[in-house]
Amino acid sequence: MARVANTLLNGIQGTMGDMIFYQVNGVTYTRRRPNKRTNAQKKRMKKSPLNERSQGMFSMVQKYLKTLRSAIAFGYQEHTVGASLPYHACVSYTRKNCFAFDGRDYRIDPALIKVSRGSLMPPEGAKAEKVGEGILFTWRNNSWISSARPSDQAFIVIHDTENTTMDWVDLGNFREQGEHLFKLRSYYLNSSWHVYMAFSQKNYISKKRTLSDSVYLGVV
Repeated sequence: MARVANTLLNGIQGTMGDMIFYQVNGVTYTRRRPNKRTNAQKKRMKKSPLNERSQGMFSMVQKYLKTLRSAIAFGYQEHTVGASLPYHACVSYTRKNCFAFDGRDYRIDPALIKVSRGSLMPPEGAKAEKVGEGILFTWRNNSWISSARPSDQAFIVIHDTENTTMDWVDLGNFREQGEHLFKLRSYYLNSSWHVYMAFSQKNYISKKRTLSDSVYLGVV
């Protein structure tokens, strides 16, 4: 992947020779077109146990993260590099770090998932519990430790255990407040959720948010 600097080629899309031109956020990039494999090569690749597991893991990650995609766009915003988008960074991290293995069997472990990653100080002593109106998140106020500030805002994601829906809040209560009530719709009150929490901080230079790594708080 390379960014196109030649102004004559800006805006071009499609194939030219052995190069593929494409656009991301209005910027033109290029990559080399992969060589065509023979039928024999394709057959050998399909039979490879390592290749089968790699493809299986990739498909599993894509399916699992599909529900979380909108939250990932916020949580991985620091990882936008060129044509690599936040979702791509999350897919890569999940493939490498979020699987539990049992012999030849493998599965994604929700406790290892990161819905955000970044350099900000994460929550300390965070807990989540069901209450009448929803889920109450509490944490210790660690403002002014390292990069933490009182005005950092909670980023909360809840993901149902059946992987069919999720809900989230991007700019919740401040770090100094020590708690946030995540109100649930009435038809969600009896559901079980994997819950995650992080903090974000406004970056006045980039006009974006600096995120912390998310913390998994279990199933509620």
